[in-house]
Amino acid sequence: MEERRNIEEIILNGTEDELAQLRLWLFKESVRLENQESALEDRYARLEADERAFKERRDALERKLENASKKLDADKALFEQRLHILNNGYAQLNMDKKKLEAEFVRLEREKTYQRQNEYDALDLMFRGVDSALTLKKRYKDLMKMFHPDNVAGDEEMVQLINAEYAALCRQFNISVIN
Repeated sequence: MEERRNIEEIILNGTEDELAQLRLWLFKESVRLENQESALEDRYARLEADERAFKERRDALERKLENASKKLDADKALFEQRLHILNNGYAQLNMDKKKLEAEFVRLEREKTYQRQNEYDALDLMFRGVDSALTLKKRYKDLMKMFHPDNVAGDEEMVQLINAEYAALCRQFNISVIN
């Protein structure tokens, strides 16, 4: 404020030298202000360029983030789909395992029943054998029927017949010679 009064006083009542000094000072101040304004305009232009560059980088990063987010969502959906498929597969495998175990138990029961039937059949096959001669004759007849080389041959039955024959041979005290 005081400086403004001094300038007004010099303009109204000042001498030529004071007016010349004031003009010089005003010129210098005007140049200084123009330089400062130019520097500020340059700085403002740089700030605007930096702001634009920052916005462009931010927009690029936002797009990149959006793409990464979409990819992540797609990967998550794919993972969920695969997990669902695997869970269904494991559930199916578990059901198949239970069915297989049940089938195995059934087959074991059936095998036991068949073995019982085979032993019963062996009793029938060797029923009425009361001497070594009838035992050998019956054995030869059975081997002709069940030998694996025959069309209706059965290797398991031959093994059972052989085992029963060996047991009956011991019972009749004869050596096992075929």
